[in-house]
Amino acid sequence: KAWKDSAFRIVFEDEHLLVVDKAAWAMSVPTSPEQGTGKSVAERVERYLKHGRKPVSIPVVHRLDQGTSGLLVFAKTPAVAGMLKEQFAARKPLRQYVALVAGRVEKDAGVCKSHLATAMNLDRYSTPNTKVGKLAITHYVVASRHDGYTCVHCQLETGRRHQIRVHMAELHHPVLGDMRYEPALARHPKWNVRRLALHAATLGFMHPMTGKQMEFTSPLPTPMAAMLDTDGTKGKMTGSSAPGRRSPRRRPS
Repeated sequence: KAWKDSAFRIVFEDEHLLVVDKAAWAMSVPTSPEQGTGKSVAERVERYLKHGRKPVSIPVVHRLDQGTSGLLVFAKTPAVAGMLKEQFAARKPLRQYVALVAGRVEKDAGVCKSHLATAMNLDRYSTPNTKVGKLAITHYVVASRHDGYTCVHCQLETGRRHQIRVHMAELHHPVLGDMRYEPALARHPKWNVRRLALHAATLGFMHPMTGKQMEFTSPLPTPMAAMLDTDGTKGKMTGSSAPGRRSPRRRPS
């Protein structure tokens, strides 16, 4: 019987790792290591893995913001987690997002490069102080332009917290629904759901145990797809419009 959980959908699983499609409302991890909420994807994946088996602890490899939907990989052992983290640190995984951002993005493509630091209120911001901020690089291409918003495809070269949200807001094109960065601009009459119009659509990496290149895709969530369908395009991530380097070839079902 297939496992069902409103916080995630299993996309791929083997004895070493699993890839899930996270719901926008769910947190990736608990708010603090000491006190779990029972609502985070990490905790729910642990519950799934220990169902009828011994208790497990899921090492966290990477995260998605609450409000963002899409693909996450979880390791089943610390050793596998360590190897995946090394890939992320070396900027090897393929991480492509679809975003609906406010206004008309005039440039067809661009690169945002800055050093991101954390403010006292935990907001992120770009700083010229390289000793304080960590390098963040986001590639984007325009997929389609609409009345009052633009669909962009973003590829992360680095994976800093709130990276796409901060970079697009600094271009004065914040992600629709973002009440943290440029909230006054991040509104649109057609976007009336309480989530970010941001979706982790493609995730690719080398399997740490088999060495095979893996690539996974996630369909756009209903609110984003419906908005684009209404305006004449589905905004699907494609090889021609996705920024950055070539994707891995293997696509497990």
